[in-house]
Amino acid sequence: MPFLILGFAVLIVLVLAARGFSRMNTAEAARWSRILLGLAAAVLGGLLTLRGLAMIGAPLATFGIGLMAIGAGFRSKPGRRSQNADTPTRTMSRGEALELLGLSGDPDEREIRTAYRTLMKKVHPDSGGTDGLSRRLTEARDVLLRR
Repeated sequence: MPFLILGFAVLIVLVLAARGFSRMNTAEAARWSRILLGLAAAVLGGLLTLRGLAMIGAPLATFGIGLMAIGAGFRSKPGRRSQNADTPTRTMSRGEALELLGLSGDPDEREIRTAYRTLMKKVHPDSGGTDGLSRRLTEARDVLLRR
């Protein structure tokens, strides 16, 4: 009986965590994914090391710790430029976001997501588009969904 109660408690925690995760913007979700996957890798690596499989466990634990550090922002991600403190960060206005997605007025969430998906299929880097435009579309979607 205690295992059943523990199982339900774990299930409720997982459902609530998934619900919160689905409401995050993409950058925040990616950050938390790195932290949680790093934590899982570090714990699994530690357990493997304690069980006598240090050849596998130690590198896995080291990788997990590094992934958590990247997610927490302790060091920059490989291949990424660090933002200069002198460079001002400009956020997109609601009007710019509406114009970029081809929307007008006060669109609901479904309209925003549909317009985003339609345009993203055309400009995604895998479809011959550019990274910059796909990033701007994602930013426009996030600005409109934030409200």
